Amino acid sequence: MSTPDLPPYENSSSTYILDAESTAEMARLIRLDQMTTKAMGKPLADVAALPEKARVLDIACGPGGWVLDLAFLHPEMEVVGIDISHIMISYANVRAASQHIRNVSFGVMDVTKPLDFSDHSFDLINGRLLSSFLPRDSWATLLQECQRILRPGGILRITETDHGGITTSPAFDQLNQLLFRAMRHLGYGFSPQGTTLCITPMLERLFAQSGYTHIEHQAHAVNFSAEAEAWADFYRNTEIVFDGALKMLQHMEPAPSQDMQALYNRMLVEMQQEDFCGMWYLLSVWGKTRM
Repeated sequence: MSTPDLPPYENSSSTYILDAESTAEMARLIRLDQMTTKAMGKPLADVAALPEKARVLDIACGPGGWVLDLAFLHPEMEVVGIDISHIMISYANVRAASQHIRNVSFGVMDVTKPLDFSDHSFDLINGRLLSSFLPRDSWATLLQECQRILRPGGILRITETDHGGITTSPAFDQLNQLLFRAMRHLGYGFSPQGTTLCITPMLERLFAQSGYTHIEHQAHAVNFSAEAEAWADFYRNTEIVFDGALKMLQHMEPAPSQDMQALYNRMLVEMQQEDFCGMWYLLSVWGKTRM
């Protein structure tokens, strides 16, 4: 029997920190997906020319925004999205049907386990922000599994961030530090002290250790300061993340030095100030399988 007071990661086989079946989480991921794609320029930004009628996989696709964008822009491609969340996959399938996008398919799959695809099935595998659910000890296994299902010369592209953003809000900074310390304790990220996720410095080495070649990288940034276009979406993203994470933080900090709810409320107030400034940095790394 599950314990109601424990957060989602304690109550299910999913390694996702937040509730992957929550409609609020789905709404958050829709906005986050749009912000990330815009920061990167387009769905296939920095990717070398793919073969005609390429087959593409998006791992941990969430509500399927990247898959649907790519499929719409490239009707000659076959694009597949997988995610552990049933509600996300159902939503993605409904969107594909309503938009009459025929060259897509979505399925429920746990990417921390062997993937249900044949060897050499895809020309490109895309993954973004996997560090929110992928334990540090699972990265090498996933990269090797991607290599198995990529065709010779196929491309793996991973886009990650080390933090929730750098801002002028003291409460935002405090909550992020608490979150990353908790995540490190639970087995996520590569930071020695848990001050960040420390995944971006590790990506190229992880690629090389898994046998990828022609490894490259590209940085991206999102300005979510008070006057910036991304402010509203990033504010809502932060609001939902920490609303979902508060119980986990209280569980990890049995005797917190301050009221977590008060700290959360103060963060939201500080983010609404006219002089609030914030930047979110991401890094894409890609490499090829051997021919």
